[in-house]
Amino acid sequence: MFSMIVLTESGLDHIKKHQYKAGKYTPLDNFLNPYWLSLAEALPRWVAPNLVTLVGFLPLVITYGLSCWVSPSFETPPPRWLMLCMTAALFFYQTFDAMDGKQARRTGSSSPLGQLFDHGCDCLACIAQTGAAAALLHFGPTFLGLFAMSILSSGFFLAQWEEYHTGTLPTAYGAVGVTETQYFLMSQTLGAAILGPQVVSSILSMPLQLPLLGLADLRTHFMKCWLVFIGFFMSLCVLKNLAHAFKKKGMSEVLSVLKDLLPVLLQNLLLGSWSPQMLRLASREISLLTMLLLFYFSAQMILFSMARMPFPVVQKWLVPYAMLLGLGWIAPELAKAALLLTLLAFGAWLLWWLACVQEQLKKKLEIYTFCITQKYHANGSNGSKEK
Repeated sequence: MFSMIVLTESGLDHIKKHQYKAGKYTPLDNFLNPYWLSLAEALPRWVAPNLVTLVGFLPLVITYGLSCWVSPSFETPPPRWLMLCMTAALFFYQTFDAMDGKQARRTGSSSPLGQLFDHGCDCLACIAQTGAAAALLHFGPTFLGLFAMSILSSGFFLAQWEEYHTGTLPTAYGAVGVTETQYFLMSQTLGAAILGPQVVSSILSMPLQLPLLGLADLRTHFMKCWLVFIGFFMSLCVLKNLAHAFKKKGMSEVLSVLKDLLPVLLQNLLLGSWSPQMLRLASREISLLTMLLLFYFSAQMILFSMARMPFPVVQKWLVPYAMLLGLGWIAPELAKAALLLTLLAFGAWLLWWLACVQEQLKKKLEIYTFCITQKYHANGSNGSKEK
């Protein structure tokens, strides 16, 4: 009832045949792999891999909510307990995220639904991870801070875009990958927990003269370096994908590949166009809506890559986003109320969209999302246990 058809029958057939090709391991991945493997071996065989993913992800949701409560406008220095909770939540998530695939292989329950669920949680985790960095830096309502947060979600989209066109998901470039970035963030939040909010705030406010970057406080330099760091790897991703497209079919394919980037480019252009007063009133809400939209783009890219369906370049939710932006220049207080309503509406719609996709995949693959001991029945009954 009230179901949305997201995938075509042809797309569902492609998903059923889809085989995931993982990126390469980094030296740190290889070092930690025996530890991850031993933890996965300790799990009961009846535990579904998607349940492992979900359990690892939920602490990030909690800590993100706590950071919104403690610092709604990114200005309050983070208390020790919050930084400690964020460190633990990120470590918990990172470990469980490494375990879910191993649990799927040892139980023979790997599936395209599992890939979609895992990568979807990874994308949402970008919001929580940048939320942890924002709490640490407490950069206030600034455009530089918002772009420093959104660039990670934009980079995640580019990784999925590369997989869409090449068939392989990049998880590392050389010795630096996702694991290294996560452990770096953990080291920073743990350091902040040890030092305390006053010391962290005073360190970040220290003026520093750097080549090319000029004179600014350490907080600003850190955000600029982060933008350059992620931007460098995003540039590599784009160049690699364009070279693959040109080698495949020439310039026509290059243009076809580039058009998929238009929604993300437009989203980032719009992000930099909010009024300063609106930024002061609702920087947290603007950030969350922006990154949820980027999550939606990435989720579609993941899904349609597996289904071999075209990625929709026209994204209708950018229209209300742009309208809110315009209203913010005319009536900021009214725009803030409308922004909150839009955030709630989009969040509800996004959950519905995900539920509809899940239902289509469950029926096609004849599996449940969080149970691997029951046979699937389309009428919703539990069915008999597998022997």
